Amino acid sequence: MIEGYDEDLAMYEEARSPRTKQLDSRVLLRPISDLDYPTTPAAVAPDTQVRDALETMSDKNIGAVLVVEAGKVVGIFAERDALRKNLYQGTGLERPVRDYMTQEPECLTPDDSIAFALNRMVVGAYRHIPLVNVELEPVGILVMRDVMAYVVSFFPAEVLNVPPHSEYNPPNRQREGG
Repeated sequence: MIEGYDEDLAMYEEARSPRTKQLDSRVLLRPISDLDYPTTPAAVAPDTQVRDALETMSDKNIGAVLVVEAGKVVGIFAERDALRKNLYQGTGLERPVRDYMTQEPECLTPDDSIAFALNRMVVGAYRHIPLVNVELEPVGILVMRDVMAYVVSFFPAEVLNVPPHSEYNPPNRQREGG
């Protein structure tokens, strides 16, 4: 038997087991499927008008839609795409989403680790990453907010019960965009 093998195997199995309320690096070995993400992502066709894609995002209160053609992810259209291309000013709303989407986005699978997803999000500066199955069909979309909610779930009292004016929340701070 290899020295330390049993301990390493036990640590790996614990990391992939249902959530324990202990936050350490093993948590990052868990698969993306441990996170709460929508299993039916919002999707549009490449020829969908930008206006309709934005309405879908607004109606569903989401920040991105997958662009799907022939059952495969060919792009992603996010609120950042709309902002950077000034689509909220009213020009380009009748054009197809294919003109503004991020083409051939990097995709992950629900079996990829949370650490790998975080790496891709940080390195690529992504807020949304399509999730696909082995046939490259869309099965979800990973949102940075979902990863943060997962991390907060390990110590909700410390994060969610911060008094309005404490050392962690100074009184004269303005909200972003305010």
